[in-house]
Amino acid sequence: MSNDDDLAGPAVWNPADLIDGSEGCGDELAVVMLNRPILLPKEYLRSIWNNAKVRITVDGGTNRWVDFVKSHIGPADQLRPPDLVTGDFDSCTDESLSYVTQLNCKIIKTPDQNATDFTKSLKALQTTGHDRQITRVLVLCESSGRLDQIMANINTLYLARAILPNAFVFLRSSNSLSWLLPIGNHCINIPKRLVQEHIWCALIPIGQRVICSTTGLRWNLENRVMEFGSLVSTSNTYASEEVFVQTDGPVIWSMGTTPKDM
Repeated sequence: MSNDDDLAGPAVWNPADLIDGSEGCGDELAVVMLNRPILLPKEYLRSIWNNAKVRITVDGGTNRWVDFVKSHIGPADQLRPPDLVTGDFDSCTDESLSYVTQLNCKIIKTPDQNATDFTKSLKALQTTGHDRQITRVLVLCESSGRLDQIMANINTLYLARAILPNAFVFLRSSNSLSWLLPIGNHCINIPKRLVQEHIWCALIPIGQRVICSTTGLRWNLENRVMEFGSLVSTSNTYASEEVFVQTDGPVIWSMGTTPKDM
């Protein structure tokens, strides 16, 4: 890292509200629901979804939203309507599309087959001007199942900075939170319970070789080269509530979450 980077100080990450859905979790936040099973606790989903500045369902994710709403009929369980419904709609049923149409949701068809519906939903945030309201995007997507879809979601993390230069994108599953650490110095504030429970974390270089150094992990890196075919740092855990990462290239940070009510 350059001296200028050092003088500027590390980028500080505070993921606790995205992990627990705590008060203030929706500040400057967009939530995107992809076409994956909803395995998150309903209390968490309701909090993170209803408090968000912007809510988006993507293609078959609209089916997931409609099914959830219809199966949780109590007023306390309800989800607010999506602000945007996007996708090429090859997975969204006519019934679901009719349902959100009656709610006057803005529907944006994105037929381009050279990008995933997830990537196109981020572009829709920008073209509609919603990007001016947000600094973070939380994407609800389970991390098990089809490997091709998992890798496509990770690829979108790399594309997202060009699409939404003023917002960071996070992937949230029922057991993990993942995002891209760009080049530079980073401080990640770890919720105390994750440290106490020795929950896993990982640094994964995808697409290129990186050199990383860390402090605050059980097994730290010191100017270690990481790349596929060599070292990747998986199944690590915490030695403190602050983790510092220095990297000369973009690297995926992933952390176990173990929601309190699961």
